Amino acid sequence: MKALSVVIVTYNSEPDIYGCLDALFAKNDLGEGLEVIVVDNNSRDYAHMRDELARLYGERVAVVQNTRNGGYGQGNNIGIRQSSAPIIMIMNPDVRMETTGLKTIVQAFERDAKMAMYGMKQLTMSGKRSLSFAYTNYCSPVLRSIGTFIANKYDQYDEKKMCFAGACFCIRKAMFEQVGLFDEHIFLFGEENDIHYRLRTQVPSAHFFYNPSIIYRHDCEDREFSEKSYLLQLESNCYVISKQHRTPQRYLNIEERTLQLVRIIKILTGTTGNLDIVNKKIALVRSYSPC
Repeated sequence: MKALSVVIVTYNSEPDIYGCLDALFAKNDLGEGLEVIVVDNNSRDYAHMRDELARLYGERVAVVQNTRNGGYGQGNNIGIRQSSAPIIMIMNPDVRMETTGLKTIVQAFERDAKMAMYGMKQLTMSGKRSLSFAYTNYCSPVLRSIGTFIANKYDQYDEKKMCFAGACFCIRKAMFEQVGLFDEHIFLFGEENDIHYRLRTQVPSAHFFYNPSIIYRHDCEDREFSEKSYLLQLESNCYVISKQHRTPQRYLNIEERTLQLVRIIKILTGTTGNLDIVNKKIALVRSYSPC
């Protein structure tokens, strides 16, 4: 019987997936208890990647071809439904496990029947501290920005108010199924807030645990700004906020005011390197109309 199922969704991710799996297997302390499922969201390089995965890892990796790119959540749901372990680890292909600890994670779920989610410390590829968790989008914008930075600096996780980074986290399969798995209306971004909210409201007894001694690295530095991605992020956040019976327009107003504050601070301090990106975001927020 498998103890932990790792689900990795790929989309044109062949440059990342081999390093991801090499690091995962190098830190595997579960032996045959580890199940790995790669779901490909209809990549252009799928056939070559499938053959390489079979050659390199054989039966240690199950590869599933999604006939369409239905989004991050939809691809993960395919892998989760195929998985056989009671605990699921969701992992991005650009994640690298830095420390051993899979057995520790499984044992934590076994000790606490109410454990819903388990988070780990996220670093950048260069080893800098990154955001392992964040205040949810139903907290104040001050907490989401300043509070998240301070809390991560000192590893101060609050299970009631914070959601784990979506790049890599563990979740109890039965509880996740109870709340409906990933919401497939969300193509990308915002899944962490949505999952945390549904578990907190639908399974009030659920526990969330953060272990900073288990570390993974995530390729999240120096990413180029994309208007398409930012609009997708706005769309996802507005949708999740609507599910929480709150007003998307208020979120957009706060987002714009926060960006305006960032713009002023940058001008006053002379740190104007990314000022053009801030200006682009402000323009996009102003022009965006939530559904």
